[in-house]
Amino acid sequence: METITGAELAAKALIDRKIPYVFSLSGGHITPIYQHLEDSEVKIFDTRHEQSALFMAEAWGKMTRTCAVAMVTAGPGFTNSLTGVASAKFSNTPLVLIAGCVGLNNKEKLDLQDMPQEEVIRPMVKKTFVCQKAERINEYVDLAFRTALSGRPGPVYLEFPVDVLNTPVKQEEVRYTRTEVMSNPADPDKAMALIEMMQKAENPVVIAGTGAWQSNADDELKAFIEITGMPLFTSLSGRGILSDNHPLCFEGALAIRPGAGFAAYIETDLVIVLGTRISLYYLFGDIFNPTAKIVQVDISPEEIGRNRTVDLPIVSDIKGFLRSCNKIVVQKDMEKELKQQFAPWIEKLTKAHEEGKAGSENDWASDNIPIHPLRLAREINVFM
Repeated sequence: METITGAELAAKALIDRKIPYVFSLSGGHITPIYQHLEDSEVKIFDTRHEQSALFMAEAWGKMTRTCAVAMVTAGPGFTNSLTGVASAKFSNTPLVLIAGCVGLNNKEKLDLQDMPQEEVIRPMVKKTFVCQKAERINEYVDLAFRTALSGRPGPVYLEFPVDVLNTPVKQEEVRYTRTEVMSNPADPDKAMALIEMMQKAENPVVIAGTGAWQSNADDELKAFIEITGMPLFTSLSGRGILSDNHPLCFEGALAIRPGAGFAAYIETDLVIVLGTRISLYYLFGDIFNPTAKIVQVDISPEEIGRNRTVDLPIVSDIKGFLRSCNKIVVQKDMEKELKQQFAPWIEKLTKAHEEGKAGSENDWASDNIPIHPLRLAREINVFM
């Protein structure tokens, strides 16, 4: 009767998902998986430190908006990865960390690099999975990827004891599952409510963050800004979702950044927050005009209302919600009306933006040695 090992099942699950890269540092507890990834289409980046592997995985997952994979060995290999996991959690980057651990039969025997890994990492990830049956490895891989990518994206921990990886099981006992959840839930009633608030506003601002980027809302956001004529600021992974060169994009949302941000926030009467947290970047909400109406759209209900009372809370995918908004504006033929309504505000912000950046021009163009930080930032910006 044909058998297959747990390690081969784990490797096969990654290969079948067409995972292009695994960011890793080799070690004895994950060597069985390595052996079955050799000569496959999965390319392993074997780093010199696990922290590097996790940061590489985070960057790849963030830039591609797909789930990255990192793989580390037990004990110190695991602990060295934790800073990268925390970073992925804060940046809402989908990532599956696969870690080996001491075999089940050797737990609490003082075996090599034995430690309680799941308990340590649990507060830092969306969910932890420890697979103790080789025939269920494929199911656990499927669970890990679905969890990392669904709702608010983030890191997931998947642990395989080394004896589970080395266990042969009968092929017919293996359950092969794979489900990819692709959904853009939106609330059309709340979309109409937002449009009504926009009609009453004079100085609105739109702030688009990581949630807009992760939901692939590039086209919908661009259309939303262009058909309404509202100003846009971008934040975190949302930077670049609409070019800073666009006449309605006033660059980064951080108020202390040279530009129009501070002027916009203290005079705004409507703040539309799309997929970003009301955090220190906005002085925990205190930087916004205290009389301004706040609209917050987020895929996670628990995030809405943090630090500032929200007048219109909307639990929604950013892409799906903007699609609903755009449809209403076009169907009701409101484009010309809204653009004219906000034109004086755009003119005022454009002037503030130019004046704000002019004040830093000497530092941006500085030839001082050592180099001024703003000049370095400018060179990197031009290069990118």
